[in-house]
Amino acid sequence: MKLPFDIIALDIECTDSNPELGSIIQLSAVTVNRDFKIEKEKFDIYIQPLDSYRKPQAMSVNKITEQQLITAYLLPGALKLFEYYCNISEKFVLASWGNYFDIPFLKKQYEKIKRDWPFGYKSMDLKTIAIWEMAKRNQPLSSGLSRFLKSLNMGFEGTPHNALDDIINTVNLLKELNKNEKRKDKNK
Repeated sequence: MKLPFDIIALDIECTDSNPELGSIIQLSAVTVNRDFKIEKEKFDIYIQPLDSYRKPQAMSVNKITEQQLITAYLLPGALKLFEYYCNISEKFVLASWGNYFDIPFLKKQYEKIKRDWPFGYKSMDLKTIAIWEMAKRNQPLSSGLSRFLKSLNMGFEGTPHNALDDIINTVNLLKELNKNEKRKDKNK
């Protein structure tokens, strides 16, 4: 399995899973080449919420403290830095684990501050790729990242629900699936 193009793989943490109510409080990303190798510096930034709303369940999952948020970037500055990281003049596609959440949530944050969405409308769902690759191995799974890692005898490195650790583990999972695919192709 090879990616058709480079991707910016991203993950977010937020104050609520509902993008109408919640704010992004951590945005992390890595640039990944066609062989699932992380190419550039990692992007990891904490962001001050747009308002005082916090859903207790969301905050207990991501474990981001109010102290971390006090010194965090404001959303407009954080998005500018993210765009710079992505270098939007280069060809890439945004990707996330479950395209139904991270990318639409990020897009909603752009809308909330009346900033144009600069990334186009194509994106990749990394979870779908993992499900597909596992199904090809007769190991269909449809649950979280940790279970996928465990099924390949991989442990989660870092802290779950830290956006940077989550996206690095996602890429590592896909890289391992890619290695297994290459081994399979050599044995044919």
